[in-house]
This record gives sequence, structure tokens and C-alpha cells, in this order.
Amino acid sequence: MLPQQEYQMWPDAKLLELLRLDDRKAFEILYNKYSPKLYYAAYNLFRDKDVCEDLVQELFIDLWTKRNELSIASLEWYLKVAIKNRVLMYIRTQRATLDVSAIEVLAEKYSADSKLLQHDISRVLEDNVAQLPEKCRQIFTLSRKEYLSNKEIATRLGISIKTVENQMTIALRYLRTGLTDYLPSIVAILMVHKIK
Repeated sequence: MLPQQEYQMWPDAKLLELLRLDDRKAFEILYNKYSPKLYYAAYNLFRDKDVCEDLVQELFIDLWTKRNELSIASLEWYLKVAIKNRVLMYIRTQRATLDVSAIEVLAEKYSADSKLLQHDISRVLEDNVAQLPEKCRQIFTLSRKEYLSNKEIATRLGISIKTVENQMTIALRYLRTGLTDYLPSIVAILMVHKIK
């Protein structure tokens, strides 16, 4: 085994070679280098600390378990694809809860290359919002487009805060359901772009 500082100067290809030789220190360096990026990418979409930690841990456990069999040309690309696949599988099993506002925020951050994705996501969201019952749509719009608090919405519409909360819950549940078919492609593109 090499001293800690020498490991950190090795490129990924060398660390992978050491990993294939069962070198735990090389694995630790790779984990420390990539796990925060992978966690951040998943967290920006799910907003669930435990889910994100589990997905990243499972990915690295799998990497260690298959270390002698893997033929990886680019570790960064491999990890991007691996976390994307884990996220998609998690969504397909419907264990994940999508944070609709997170998708909107992430879509706004993309460059001109991703304007088409942003447009598609916005269109799907708008179509789904248009399908909401009138009062529900009105409350959701005041919250998400005018950035009013639940109390401000309740005051403006002359209803209780509890009614606002209930209508927002209904709206978000409906929007999550409406995005289910579109979600795997959104997640795939978002995950690949977020890990940089």
C-alpha cells in the first residue's frame, strides 16, 4: 500500500487498476472523490437524504463487489451511467417521491443546449396544471408562480390555511402522477448533466 498523499495524485485509471488488485485505499479515494457528486445529483431530484445515501452506497458496494470483473474505460462516465440507472430503477419501482419544484429549478439552470428539455418539462408541467380543478389550479399558481405563502393565499382567496395546504397536496400528488410517464427521460437527462 502507498502513502495517502501518493494515492491522491494517481489518475482514475491507476486507482482502478489498484482497485482490481483489492486495494482498499484506492477504493476509499475513489469513493471520497465521486460520492459527493453522485449524492448531490440524486438529492437535487429527490430531496430525500436517506434515499440518496442508499443509492450512492449501493453503487459503491456494487463497484467493490465487481472490482475484479469490471472493464471501465472512464470511471466518471461509468458512475454517471450507474447512478442514472439506479435512479431510474428506483423510480420504476415507484419507491421514489418526485419533488416537482426541484425539476423546475433544475430545468432553469441548464444551458442553451438544454433549452429543448426545459421547454418540454415546462410544457408537460403546464399541461398537467391545466388539468387541475379550478380552485386547486388557482392555489397552485399563486404558490408556484407568484410565490405567495399559504397564509397569503388564504387571505387573498378568503379561505383557511388548511384548505390551501390540502389543495396544494392534491395538486402535487396529481402532478407527480401526471409526470410518471415522462419521468424516466427527464431523470436520465438531468442526472447525466448534473454530475460534472
